[in-house]
Amino acid sequence: MYRHIRSRARTWLTVLLPAITGLCLLFELISLRIGLLDAFFYDSTHAHVQGIDYFSLPRAFLNLESGRSAYDTFSLASYGPAATWYLSHPALAVWCGSLLSLLSPWTGYGAFVLLSILLMAAAAFIAARESTDPLLRRALWMLFLCGFPTYWMLYVGNPQAFLVLALTLIVCGVLRIARGRQGAWEIGIGLLLSFFSKPVVLLMLPLLLLLRETRRAAAIATAIYAGISGLFELLPALNPQALPLARLAWLAVHPGWVRTHMNIYANGFQLTPEMLDNSVHWFNLVAQSSYRLNHVDVLSLPLFLDTLFGVSTPEFVYWLPNLLVIAMSVLAARRSTGREERMQLALLVVCACATAYFLSYPTIWEYQYTATYPVAAALCLLPRSFYPALWMKKLALGLSACFWLPSFFVFLPRNAAITPAQMEWIRADRVIPALLLFALMIVLFARKLREGKRRVELTGPQPRQDHSSPAANPGSTPLPS
Repeated sequence: MYRHIRSRARTWLTVLLPAITGLCLLFELISLRIGLLDAFFYDSTHAHVQGIDYFSLPRAFLNLESGRSAYDTFSLASYGPAATWYLSHPALAVWCGSLLSLLSPWTGYGAFVLLSILLMAAAAFIAARESTDPLLRRALWMLFLCGFPTYWMLYVGNPQAFLVLALTLIVCGVLRIARGRQGAWEIGIGLLLSFFSKPVVLLMLPLLLLLRETRRAAAIATAIYAGISGLFELLPALNPQALPLARLAWLAVHPGWVRTHMNIYANGFQLTPEMLDNSVHWFNLVAQSSYRLNHVDVLSLPLFLDTLFGVSTPEFVYWLPNLLVIAMSVLAARRSTGREERMQLALLVVCACATAYFLSYPTIWEYQYTATYPVAAALCLLPRSFYPALWMKKLALGLSACFWLPSFFVFLPRNAAITPAQMEWIRADRVIPALLLFALMIVLFARKLREGKRRVELTGPQPRQDHSSPAANPGSTPLPS
């Protein structure tokens, strides 16, 4: 009887999910116009920030067109209302900002919202095609399109959707290789999408360059990235306010000076000459690496612990997740027991890498948690047999759901100032699930590593061979979809 009821409920949910997803997306679009969801976010309740991240993108191209730095955002106040400082790769300003600059500010914002939805839909499609379960396929569409961080990404007009699609391509590419299919080209495209928008995937490069299944795609993507980035640094038309190369070399070996003098928040939003060169896209990662912006919308582990303990916590603590990811990358690449096991380990490393960002970088905004969606998709797509115990899969999916839901801000009074304790609750709602999810990736990785070692001890070492196809590894069964 129970199985019959469960089967009927599953059937009905499969039928209804597309309509529910469509209605949720329509509700989001209406809310962007009339503010139905404003009460769920601090800035839409207390400030006017709609489109604030978007307007810097066309401004970047208009600045280049007039002979100024793409990063001289605040000198072009005539395009749209207030804008945040442009920080994406300068190529995005040319490839995307050039077209959007032809439109009026708010028309361009609307077009960018639609582009972001298309990118998220592409990510959902790529993840959903890796499953044969109709309910899971449709649930993944809802995951990518209807989460609260998705809405906030659309609200502020941030180009985060490029990164979400990039991570989805990489995760699904690794998963496809583990299943004995071709996925290297997806990994290469995913790397390029991230490189030319937000280079979060740089931490994945050691793994992808070490693995022989992904080395060629990663090397080609890196070479393309380096070549185009070099052009945007050396050509005056693309870098009008360039620094001398000797000065760039000096900055590269003086990170302390970069952190002190090139931090947009510490400078009171005043731009120094070093912050007008295109290299600031990369130097900014260093400049903000130790700065704690105490704002209710900053939801990072460093700020959470600083407020919790009342002191500035040591920087080395936040290097540990990145160092763990690098160590895991080396261990995964050295496995010689078969393609499937090696790529399973690689998938866990990629997921850990995407999660480590929230634990190591001090300035994390709400919309950036959309980067957890590809991780959640991978955890859903992995078969039950992948997990040592069913509770581990349930825990992984439960933690992933925390990022999709609204933050605790919705429970706070609207007309009162937010206290430090209340800010800690809001941060805890995002940071603690990220920390637990990262820890779970470590545990699963260690167990898979130990299982592989035991298998080798029982069967003896296997000869290294080309595992590019399932036939090359007859003792390995590809992961089911």
